Amino acid sequence: MSQVLSQEEIDALLKGIAEGDVALESEEAGPVAESEVRPFDLASMARGKKEDLPTLQFVYERFGKALTSALTLFIEREVEVSASKVQNTEYRELTKNLPLPTNMNLVTMESLKGFLILIFDAKLIFSVLETIFGGSRLSAPKIEGREFTRIELKVVKKLMEVVLLELEKAWSPVYELRCKYSRSEMNPNYVTAIAPEEVVSLCEFSVTVDDMNSWMKVCVPYSILEPIKNLLVIAPSREDREIKQRWEKQLRSRLLKVPLELTATLGRRRMSLQEFVSLREGSLIMVDRHVNDALPVEIDHRTRLMGKLGLFKGSKAIKIEQIIR
Repeated sequence: MSQVLSQEEIDALLKGIAEGDVALESEEAGPVAESEVRPFDLASMARGKKEDLPTLQFVYERFGKALTSALTLFIEREVEVSASKVQNTEYRELTKNLPLPTNMNLVTMESLKGFLILIFDAKLIFSVLETIFGGSRLSAPKIEGREFTRIELKVVKKLMEVVLLELEKAWSPVYELRCKYSRSEMNPNYVTAIAPEEVVSLCEFSVTVDDMNSWMKVCVPYSILEPIKNLLVIAPSREDREIKQRWEKQLRSRLLKVPLELTATLGRRRMSLQEFVSLREGSLIMVDRHVNDALPVEIDHRTRLMGKLGLFKGSKAIKIEQIIR
């Protein structure tokens, strides 16, 4: 049987539809249930789909190893820190799953003109504070409704400085990162610097102190990382790192061998042309310094050192007393 309709059949079909004699398929099937229809936000899809940055995993693994030693020295307890896989998620999804209270520390990144958030399990922070203030062992204190005292805030700031120093070191093979602690909050709802729908790069670390298991997270807005995304797309191999370290060592060695000319100015005197032409053998010129005054030492016509004139093993010498940065 032919599947192609003749012109008469097409006309009859259209007439039947117009007069209602032929039922449409959608009418036979009935209306689509509202539960089967779901809204689809194209903008949200575009925000959520972000490129993975493998180098971040390399940075955070270095950070976890370095932080293990740094925290062990800081709290004088055995600490183990390990990084999990880096994920991209919306900020509202992160805050929705955080317990209350949670220690959130806002950190500005001067080199990237943005900020990151260091998030700690509140029980971990208060337990560490107890041990620093003389507690004999780690315990899980009652934290509901608890706030930091002024003294505790100073210790928290010191702890953040230790953590940020190791974070900067972990970033150093990839990018020169400079971090500065800003403030701490115990309620995630008070940290509103990030829009709820903004995508953040999130890495969670498991932290074990003695027998207590806890966690910390590093949260960085993805938009802050986009200017240096080309540095983060390809993770550096071990060979690349070794080549870079050798190159830096050779460059430093050669820089340290660059010759410098140092000039010590014993004194200065301004005189008129008439005074100059009247000088004779044996004339005395009075300069602007006394014998015990500090002398400037210039490098490339800039004063870099100050010192005192004297003798060393029979030779004239200058003893450096100040370095001018």
